[in-house]
Amino acid sequence: MVTSVEVEEILALGHELRSFEAKGPGDLSDKHFCAKIARAAMAMGNLRDGGLVCLGIEDAQLTAMTPGLSPQQLSEWSDYNNVHDALARYSEPPVAFHVAPLKLANGSDIVVLEVSEFDQVPHVCKKDYPGELQQGVVYVRPHGKPQSLAVPTAADMRELLDLAVTKGVREFIRRIGDAGLSLGAIKSVDAATRDAFAAEAEIAWADPSAVQEFILSKGHFDVSIRPSTFDPTQVHSAAVESLVVNNAVRLRGWPMPFVDHQNPIVRHGDWVGQDIEARVVPHSEAWRACESGQFLHRRVFKVDLAATDGQLQADAQGATGAVVVWEVLFYLIEVAEFAARMATTMGTDSISIEVSLEGIAGRQLISGDWNRELHDDYLIHTDRLEASETCSTAELLANPRGVGVALAQTLFKRFGLDLPDQVLIDWQEKTLQA
Repeated sequence: MVTSVEVEEILALGHELRSFEAKGPGDLSDKHFCAKIARAAMAMGNLRDGGLVCLGIEDAQLTAMTPGLSPQQLSEWSDYNNVHDALARYSEPPVAFHVAPLKLANGSDIVVLEVSEFDQVPHVCKKDYPGELQQGVVYVRPHGKPQSLAVPTAADMRELLDLAVTKGVREFIRRIGDAGLSLGAIKSVDAATRDAFAAEAEIAWADPSAVQEFILSKGHFDVSIRPSTFDPTQVHSAAVESLVVNNAVRLRGWPMPFVDHQNPIVRHGDWVGQDIEARVVPHSEAWRACESGQFLHRRVFKVDLAATDGQLQADAQGATGAVVVWEVLFYLIEVAEFAARMATTMGTDSISIEVSLEGIAGRQLISGDWNRELHDDYLIHTDRLEASETCSTAELLANPRGVGVALAQTLFKRFGLDLPDQVLIDWQEKTLQA
């Protein structure tokens, strides 16, 4: 479940996101206010990966994180059953969500509705409310200015329908796998293909910016996602940006990759990219998307940007820093899901994921959670660890989490940590629900 720190990082940006909408304080008994929240919740439920509706913070006071909810409002909006009943009056099917009452660093009380992506069919408004809701209308979060609107364009409707179709296809593929039927052959990647992608990556990362130099000076992830064959025109030049924007993953906290809509995406002929500076919030990354279908991502470890958190501190004698189990696990599951979405969009038969942990010499592998301590000192003395997986698109669609766990396990075992896959899967689920 979302934390107060994650909400504060978003509020610090000073603007809403496609997956984050803020609403000022209001009573659950106020029908007009409740209709506004229902509209926002339905729109978030129709968004891939869902989103957050933050109650208690005015649009014009995001960075100030004010005014907050009154004690009575906090109590009302923290009652899941009452909130569910109030929102279900307007949505068919009902919106699925978690309620997260939080206290921000400045003392403001808020409630965040963590809305899940729809299960099988999109949410449709089933009841009018004058000036706010219209029966039969589908509300979405379109690209551009973050707002909850009735489907404004054919492109937005197509995106929603594609999401529904993709969910059905993935469920069908999963059932085929469960039945023991073949999920497709994996194409081997020859040396010439690897060399072509590597040369392209070298060009894309050449002449690093100040942001890149900062990333390279810290412990960081370095990831490449590639089709099984090298075709320099795999993705039309006009579609490269949307390949990233439309397939970004948000399981928790920052999307992977993060696309900063407040700053332009830089175009360099056959690739586009962004460098995200850790200026306002503790987050720094850089990404490149190429017409070949190759995607490159570098992201600084959270522990190198938020060292004041006691749970993120190495405690082994001589350790120079930490690598956090839950951060690696969550990130690589998001990487695998992003790869699955990319592969579907591009129509490739199979895909390769390569990941490395960089700048890690002398670091200790830690849980990052005092409730799940590791019972040994897992230190690494090399500065780089690598893992890779190549799988068919069907296999990746059927079980992206399994591919992410496999990548994480390869890295953890090189630290000397050997845990059953199910332990990591349970860890992820409990952390999301915590």
